[in-house]
Amino acid sequence: MPLKPGSEAADTGSPADYAAHHPTEHPSDWGWHGEWGVLTQIAGWITVFVLLAMTTSTHYNMAGTVSLVSSAALVAGGLIWDIRARKNAWRR
Repeated sequence: MPLKPGSEAADTGSPADYAAHHPTEHPSDWGWHGEWGVLTQIAGWITVFVLLAMTTSTHYNMAGTVSLVSSAALVAGGLIWDIRARKNAWRR
């Protein structure tokens, strides 16, 4: 049975004893701004090469090869999109 709207206050915060000992901190306070830089590109291209290298093993049929190549193409497409987005970011 649902409650009537507005019958109870929404519990949006943490308990008082927890909040007293755990102040709100943000990653940007510690110097991390959510970007990995060039490491994402390196890891992404390594992933593409590993997926393509996996096609050299024996498969019962071509379904495995198709899924590996399509996954590699999807990751490569995302990496190329990321390169273009970073290159053109200063124009915005």
